[in-house]
Amino acid sequence: MNRLVLPGLSGASPLGFLASLGLLRLVHERSKATRLGFLTDGSFSAFVDGNADDMGGLVAEDAARAEEDQAWRLEYSKQEKNGVKIVADLKAPPPAFAAFLARCVDGWCTGRGDAVAYAAAFGTEVAFDLSKGNTKPTALHFTAANQQFLGIVEEIRGSVTAEWATQSLFEGHAARRGSNLRWDPAAERNWALMANKPSVDGTQVDAPLEWLAFRALPLLPCFPRGGRIITTGVSGRGDDMRLTWPLWSMGASLPTVRSLLQTEWAGAPRARAARGVFAVCTSAIRRTSQGFGNFGPAVVSP
Repeated sequence: MNRLVLPGLSGASPLGFLASLGLLRLVHERSKATRLGFLTDGSFSAFVDGNADDMGGLVAEDAARAEEDQAWRLEYSKQEKNGVKIVADLKAPPPAFAAFLARCVDGWCTGRGDAVAYAAAFGTEVAFDLSKGNTKPTALHFTAANQQFLGIVEEIRGSVTAEWATQSLFEGHAARRGSNLRWDPAAERNWALMANKPSVDGTQVDAPLEWLAFRALPLLPCFPRGGRIITTGVSGRGDDMRLTWPLWSMGASLPTVRSLLQTEWAGAPRARAARGVFAVCTSAIRRTSQGFGNFGPAVVSP
């Protein structure tokens, strides 16, 4: 079986790992025999076993195709001082989120399951923000203030090219000017640690990786727990939340990876190794007083 190593996808980075999952979803659509794994040589680079031709073109094609088939698109109206504004975000009023869920279920009934998978990753219909009454979104929702999560996703999607995707996957360090979803620890913009005001310097984005990371969300669904929302892979509450994920050395199929993500990996290293997992990564979720989130650098434990 052919093996393609992707140096630009580091499993030891939350963005790199999420992008690896998204890429697996894409190649799985092309060939269900494709497998994903990570190198144990300290680089933690992702690899794909199987049909892995023209990865850059595959990512760009997926982004282009999604322009017409935006099954995940959640939009709602918001009354502001200057009139009604159309918002593309996950913190929707409950009636708007319920309507989105109903549309997704209708699509599922006609054989289009992608929308339901994204809906399950976005939030639940029972967890609400107590202060504003809006839907409580996935713990991976890091935007706030005037930023719109799905609006940024669309901006990212529209900028993906085959050339950029190839650079991102095989060379890395491919960030350019643009908005991001704040999933890259290097994108954290803490003014206290910067020489200039964040709004002056602007932001950067590795659009192909962020697009792939967004495509991974259906593998990290949310679940209600009482009036709270629980996101797959995320533990803790409030200011003490973290994302934890495993790295495995043998190529694993999409169904196997789905199971790996829903398994508790806090046991002894020997028990993990017996199941093919050679490391467990943990990244803190940091949030500002304004509600913006960021991943902290990952801690890798054997």
